[in-house]
Amino acid sequence: MRRLVFRKKGILEWEETIPLTITGENQAIVEPISIARCDLDLPILKGDTLFRSPFPVGHEFVGKIKSLSEDLANIYSVGMTVAVPFQISCGSCPSCLNHHTNSCESVPYTSGYGMPPGAHSFGGAIADEIKIPFAKQMLFEIDKKIDPVGIASFSDNIAEVWKLAGRFLNHKKDLKVLVVGGHAGSIGLYTALFLHQTKKAEVLYVDTDIKKIELASSLGIPVEHFSQFPKPTKKYDLVCDASANKQGWDFAVRSLGRNAIFSSASIFWTNQWEIPYLEMYNQGVEIHLGRVGSKEAMEALYPYILSGTFTPEKIVTKTASFIDAKEAWLEESIKLVITK
Repeated sequence: MRRLVFRKKGILEWEETIPLTITGENQAIVEPISIARCDLDLPILKGDTLFRSPFPVGHEFVGKIKSLSEDLANIYSVGMTVAVPFQISCGSCPSCLNHHTNSCESVPYTSGYGMPPGAHSFGGAIADEIKIPFAKQMLFEIDKKIDPVGIASFSDNIAEVWKLAGRFLNHKKDLKVLVVGGHAGSIGLYTALFLHQTKKAEVLYVDTDIKKIELASSLGIPVEHFSQFPKPTKKYDLVCDASANKQGWDFAVRSLGRNAIFSSASIFWTNQWEIPYLEMYNQGVEIHLGRVGSKEAMEALYPYILSGTFTPEKIVTKTASFIDAKEAWLEESIKLVITK
C-alpha cells in the first residue's frame, strides 16, 4: 500500500506500507477517491506550524468502502461512497455523547487523520486505503448524486462553515455578517458562499488576495478588496475571521457591533495574542474560538448540500490525479482536490 508522507520541510515522499486489514468489530477499510488539501496543509509543509515531521498527510476525504467487519454488513456495503470525519471518535464516551466528538476520550486528545498525534496511529488520506476504527460512528454515507470532488473538504474546511456562521444564523433578524478572508483561504470562501446562497444573512466578503476576491465575486458574493486592511468604518452582527494573520484579525475584531458574535478559524501558534478587550467588553461581544466539531458540523450542513442550496464544489479551483499528488500538494491554489 502506498501513502504520501511529510518527510521534512518542503519534502513529501511516497512510502510503501503493509496493506490494512480488519482486525475486530466496528471497522472498515476505505479507499479515498477525492482528497482535499486543507488550508492548514501548506503552512505545515512550509514549517510554519508546531507540527513536526515525519507523518502521513491528508485528512479531508471522501472514499469508497473496500471491506467491512462482519457486524456492519447489514448497515453498510462494499462500494458505498462515504465521507469520514477527520477527527477520530468512538461515539460512546462522555464527550461523544455530549456532541463533542472532537474531544473523544477513547483516543489521545486531538487524534485525527493526516496530522499528529493521530496520523502516527491512524494514517493519512493520500493513500491507497485508510482504516476507520469506529466505523458505525464515523462513516457518513454520501448520496450518489453528489460529486465526491466537490465535497472532498466536507470533514474540515467545509465543516468550518457551521462553526463560523451556520450555528449563529438565528442570533437576530436581518443578520449582517462580515467574512474576513486570508490564509484560511477556502474556509472564508465556503462561509461567504453558504451565507450568500442560503440568503439567511446579508454578507460581505473582504480580502487582500485579489484571486479569492475574484472567485467570490464570480459567484455573486458581495466583496470588497483591500491592498491592506484599513481601520474599519462599519459594524456587523457576526464577524467570521478566516484571515490567520494579525492585520486581518485586527480588522475583524474592530468590526464588531453591539452584542455581536466573533468567530474565528485562525490558528496562531502562541499563547500571547492581543484583543481590544475594553472595546469588546463594552460592546458585549461573544467570542467563539476553537477546533471544529467535524461530525456534528457535517450532519448540520449535509441537508443544505443534498438539496443543492449550498454548492461547495464551486470553491474547488484545481484537481490533480493521485499519481501526481506529491507534486500538486506543494503547489499554491485556493482549493486543491486529489482524485482517483
